[in-house]
This record gives sequence, structure tokens and C-alpha cells, in this order.
Amino acid sequence: MKTIAIIVLLAVSLVLGSLCLTQNRKASEADARAAALAQNVAALEERLAQQETRATTLQSRLQDTRAKVVARADEVAQLEQVLTNRAETNAKSSNPLGEMFKNPEMKELIKTQQKTVFSGMIDKNYTSLFSALNLNPQQSASLKDLIMKKTMVDAETGMSIMSSDQDATKRADAIKQSKADKDAINEEIKQALGEGGYAQFQTYEKSIPERMALSTFKDQQAAGATPLNADQESQLIQALTDERQNFKFTTDFYDQSKLTDDLASNFSEEKLNQFQQEREQLDRQYLSRASNILSPDLLGPFEKFLSDQGKMQNAAMKMAAQMFGSKTGGN
Repeated sequence: MKTIAIIVLLAVSLVLGSLCLTQNRKASEADARAAALAQNVAALEERLAQQETRATTLQSRLQDTRAKVVARADEVAQLEQVLTNRAETNAKSSNPLGEMFKNPEMKELIKTQQKTVFSGMIDKNYTSLFSALNLNPQQSASLKDLIMKKTMVDAETGMSIMSSDQDATKRADAIKQSKADKDAINEEIKQALGEGGYAQFQTYEKSIPERMALSTFKDQQAAGATPLNADQESQLIQALTDERQNFKFTTDFYDQSKLTDDLASNFSEEKLNQFQQEREQLDRQYLSRASNILSPDLLGPFEKFLSDQGKMQNAAMKMAAQMFGSKTGGN
């Protein structure tokens, strides 16, 4: 009886022990799950904190961007107002182009562009002269600088007399100063080249209008089936220069020394019409001389080139007449 009781107690103890072990195991698993959940919660809290920080940063950037946009909008509005005011001023002016030349920034920009263009033109149209004068690279560079200086005198004088604050007297003074400045530069060239070299330089410069025109025509024909060769170009330069220099213009706009300081009288309607008729006559003489030099395939394009050049020249001279005429109208 006692043994049975012991066995029963032992069985109960085993059952209870098993239950305890089971409960302990479940408790441990629960603790492990709780610990894992706690870690997950901590990780989530950390990620949430990072997102909040990022959100705060983004919010700050957004506000900063909004502030910059507002500031830029104000700048744009101010710029638009300046441009509008300038446009209104130009619209009210009888010489809007002249108003533009009053702007220092605009004048400086134009001067920079002119120097770039003139540098290329000098290289293209004076290289043969440098070679004919047997100049070394340093001498060629010095002569090019002097030619550039003289060219820029004309360019700056042109901008000056087209400015809307110039009256007839100021324009005449500007032209006189321009002539004096170019005479001084020519004297520097004479000193650099000597008497013989300077005489050669003067003769060469008389052909510059033809050289520049034919250089443009040559470039136009370069990609075509019948390009202008060097021999044809040389013959044309000589022929066209001779025709122009021997032509008796009533008012010779090709030679500045023959024009008066009174621009309004130079660009009168009567003189412009007379010059246009005379230039068309000269173009016919050009074609007659060119017919002995150029093939028919080149003569047709050359005739069109002369016509186009004449149209552009007429338009430019009419614009100049309107500008200078409006200037003198109130004086």
C-alpha cells in the first residue's frame, strides 16, 4: 500500500515536473518573443526618428527653396520692368538704335564682338600684304595691331555718331577726331614700314573693299561645283579696283576723305538716289570686266552676288539717312 502511494506520488511528481518544464519552456519562448518584439519596436522607433529627422530636413529645404523662388521671382519682375522701361523709351525715341548705343554694357559687348570679327577679316584680307612686305611674324603681328586700332577707331566713331545724345556738332567733332586718330596711326605704320613699304600699304588698302567682297563671294562658291580659284580672285580684285577708282561718283561713299563732316547733307535723299544709280552703273562695268575672267558658271552667281550686295548697301544707307536726318531735324 505504501509502495503504491510512492509510485502514485512519483507519477504525480513526474507529471507536475513535466508540466513545469513545459511551462518554463513556453515562458522562455515567450520571453524570447518579447525580447524580439522589443528589438523590433526599438528598430521601428529608430527608423521613425530618422524619418522624422529627414522630414524636418526636407521641410527646411522646402522652405528655403520657396524663399529662393520668391527672391528670384522678385529679380525677374525687376528685370522685366527694366526691359519694359527700356523698350518704352526706345519706342518713344525717334532713334531706338541710337538709344541702344547709349548703353555702356551694350557698347562694350558690341566692341568685343567687333574685335573678334575684325581680327578674322584682317587675317584673311591682309595676309598677302604681309607676305609681299616680307614681314616676319613679329612685324606682321605689330602691323595687324595697328590696322586693328585704325579699324576700331572707325567702329567706335560709328557707335558714337549713332548714339541718340549726339547732335550735328558733336557728330562733326567725332568725325574730325576720328580722322586725326587715324592719321596718327598711319604715321606709326609709316614709321614701321618705311617710305617704300608704306606706299605699298596705301596702294593695297585701296583694294580692301574689293578684297572683302570677293572673299565673301569665294566663300559662297567654295562648296559649289565651280569654286573661285586664286588666279581668278587676283584678276578680279585688280579689275574691280581699277573700275571703282576710275569711276566718277557724284558722292563717293567708298572714300571717306571725300565726304563732308555734315552727315545729314551726305545722306540726303538726292545723294543716296544718285549714288544708287551710279553704283548700279559701276556693277555693270564690273560684270563686263568679270566676263573676261570668269566662266559662265561663275558669272551668273557673281551677278547675283553684286545684286544682293547692292540691296544690303542700299538698306544700310537708308537706315543711316533716317537716323542722321532725324538728328538734324531738331537742330
